[in-house]
Amino acid sequence: MRARPATGALALALAASSVVSGQAVKVAPAPGASSPPLLYEGLLPGVSSKEEIVAKLGQPAHEASWYAWKMLYPAKGRPGRFDAIHLAGRKVGTIEAATIPGGYEDRAAIEGKLGAPEFFLELGSGAMADYSALGLRFTLDAAGRTVGVAYFPQGYPRVHAGERRSLSLRALRAAPASGGVAAGGVPGGAAPDLQCGAAEADITPLEPDWLGPIRYTVHDPLRARAVVFRSGELTVAIVGGDIFGMQKLDVDPIAASLKEAGIQHLLLAMSHVHTAGDPIGIYGFYPEKYVKRIQEGVKKAALDALAALRPVREVRAGARELPLDGARVEGFFRNARNPGILDPQIAAIEVVGADGKPIVTIAHATCHPEGIENDPKERTYEVSADFPGYLCDELRRSRGVQAVFLNGAVGGMVSGDTRERSHAEAEAHGKRIAKEIDGVLASATARRPTLTLDRRRVEIPVTNPRFVAFELTGRKRSYRGRLPTELFLIRLGGVELLSVPGELLPELSFEILERMRGSPSLIVGLTNDQIGYIVPAYDFRMGEYEESMSLGPAAGPIIVEQAWRMVESPATR
Repeated sequence: MRARPATGALALALAASSVVSGQAVKVAPAPGASSPPLLYEGLLPGVSSKEEIVAKLGQPAHEASWYAWKMLYPAKGRPGRFDAIHLAGRKVGTIEAATIPGGYEDRAAIEGKLGAPEFFLELGSGAMADYSALGLRFTLDAAGRTVGVAYFPQGYPRVHAGERRSLSLRALRAAPASGGVAAGGVPGGAAPDLQCGAAEADITPLEPDWLGPIRYTVHDPLRARAVVFRSGELTVAIVGGDIFGMQKLDVDPIAASLKEAGIQHLLLAMSHVHTAGDPIGIYGFYPEKYVKRIQEGVKKAALDALAALRPVREVRAGARELPLDGARVEGFFRNARNPGILDPQIAAIEVVGADGKPIVTIAHATCHPEGIENDPKERTYEVSADFPGYLCDELRRSRGVQAVFLNGAVGGMVSGDTRERSHAEAEAHGKRIAKEIDGVLASATARRPTLTLDRRRVEIPVTNPRFVAFELTGRKRSYRGRLPTELFLIRLGGVELLSVPGELLPELSFEILERMRGSPSLIVGLTNDQIGYIVPAYDFRMGEYEESMSLGPAAGPIIVEQAWRMVESPATR
């Protein structure tokens, strides 16, 4: 059936939900909230104005558009680091500071003044102490020393009473790599069974009307980058696509066609790049010709990779946690919804052929590709792959083989910590991540070339009126109020990759990662489906941006519970 474009009130409501100011935290403190015990230079988030910032701190070292507006000031006592003030309108929205406030230099001092945190998170080399009701969130290093403070409007506790108060990934992140093997063969002398091939195809829109009423020009090409694995009777294609998002009903035909060609399973991992058009039609126009172009490109990349299969000697993999400093990974990633809550891990997999030469490099990081200012109401829309395109191009140059990018749990507005939204910054961002990936692979461990796959269906109640109305446009896939989707679990040479069908918030990714045992363990977002944001039920906020673009509060618990079953199933161990 040909989809009808969203019209009238529906299109207006959907478009309004994309306004970037809605992606920041609440602009004002909660009614009746008491004054927070700690302020940044006397500035109160949600109350202090831009004029007050300049009056107290002087002109910033740098300022530019990022969501609303971003101002950078040198961190006190920490040369080379910056404090970032993000505005909401003309008021302070959030502050992510690398400046360490006196009296809060470590965890003991923080708890001595503020008591136990509402929630405490341990990562491999850092930690986070959450005091949301006070409008504060502290990031700590592995020794418990304060390395950053997030300030935001106080009075809104994120984790309510009755929920768990702590979570640790430290043991998982410190675990030695499993399946190690010397760089000459497989333990016990067994012949390698795994085969691998890689390829890419262009999926850039070609004709002027392919993105609907939007006038566009192509800044840099969009690609589908594929790697195919075969082990015995199991053949799997993992495709990293420069794609904003696609619904399962448009991915399924690709998977069905590939199955006829001998590829039983397709994992289409979409980067969620915001400068690649809207193949879903959520903003008012379903680009049928462009969707067909993507489908054909993904299929071509996978089939070309299938034709390039060759025996694998070993899988090399590793991961690195970047420093969670200044309540963000400075220059890399930040969380605009809940500052300081994000996973700073990047990871890499490189598959080496029987001839000792690499076949493919798989890069994993977690970040919205939305680092380019691109409002079609104000200028010609520029099609671009954003930082994932630059990342893959740089890895292909440095590694000499096909690169594939997989995004992570990007929900909660895990976005780039670039200085501004521009092509130059996006390119620099991609190249910075590529350099880190090269560093990970320099010390990566070799593992047995093994492959297993588990695939599970879930059904999620659709309670968001926006999505109910969207299906009235003619692209209905739910039934009896429930939307079917699926998760995959792949184990590749000791690495665990757990796919989710949308934008999982980091808090929920931590709950899944806690039970995974891969080295490393990775969440792969927006795979084979885009069901919107997957928000913790305990932090579901009516009227907020992420919630307006979600199926409803049931999605989070359902996805997490199914993921737990998969990673803990003896059949997939």
